[in-house]
Amino acid sequence: MDNLSTMKRITALTLPLALAISQPVSAASLLTGGHIDGPAFGYISAADALSDPLLTQGFEPHFHNEGGPDGAIIDGVRQETESEFDPDDLIVVVGLTSTTTLGATSYYLLPETETAAATNNVPFLGIGLEELTAADWAGGIVTLTLLSHVGPGEFRLWQDDGLGGAIDFIHTDGGPMSFNIAAGTHTHYNWGFTELGIHELEFQISGTHVVDNEQIGAATYTFAVPEPSTTLLGALGALALLRRRR
Repeated sequence: MDNLSTMKRITALTLPLALAISQPVSAASLLTGGHIDGPAFGYISAADALSDPLLTQGFEPHFHNEGGPDGAIIDGVRQETESEFDPDDLIVVVGLTSTTTLGATSYYLLPETETAAATNNVPFLGIGLEELTAADWAGGIVTLTLLSHVGPGEFRLWQDDGLGGAIDFIHTDGGPMSFNIAAGTHTHYNWGFTELGIHELEFQISGTHVVDNEQIGAATYTFAVPEPSTTLLGALGALALLRRRR
C-alpha cells in the first residue's frame, strides 16, 4: 500500500478513534499570538552539504520566531529567545472573534499588521525568507505556490490596497495560487479562512539557484479555527507523525 493510501486509511479509520480518547499520545503545540514567520525557508547549498555530511542540500521549511518582547506565544508562553520550529511542531490558531469581510465574504482572520493581530489576540504571521541570500537566486526572486488546501471552505492570502479593497496573492476560490517574492525578505499578509475547522496548507517554494540550478521544496502548515480540543490535538499529532514518515 502506498503512502497516500495509508494516509487515507489512517484518516478514515484512526481519526474517529483518536477523537474518542481523552488524552493525546503526541500533539503539536498551539501558536496563539505574537510575531512569528511561517512558512519560512532557508537553503542548504550543494557545496555546504558536500562539506558537512550532517547537512542535506535543498530548501529548509520551518517556523522562525525572532523572539524578544513580541515573540511568539506557544502553549501560553511567550518565546522571547530566537528559535525555529519544524512545520509539524505548531498549529496556528485563528480565534473566532478575529474576523473581517471582503465584498460579500466573511473570513476568520490573521491580520497583516501587528497592532491588529495584538488587538484580535491572534498570531502576527509572516512569510520569512530572510535566510535566503538574494544574490544566490536568479533575479533575486523565488516563487511561492499553494499546492493544496485541505479543509472546509476557502483560503485567501492578501494585502490591503489602501482603498478598502484587496491585492490577492493566493485565493482558492478562483484566484491566484502562486506569486513571486524577493529572496532575503520578510513580508506580512492577511490570512483568511471562510469556515471553521482544521486547515492544512501545503506551500511550495521554487527558484533558480545561480550554482545549484532549479530548486524546489515544500511543507505543510496547519491552522485551526478556533483552538482545537485536546482530543483533536491527539489526532492531529498522529497525522503529523505519519507525514514525517512519508
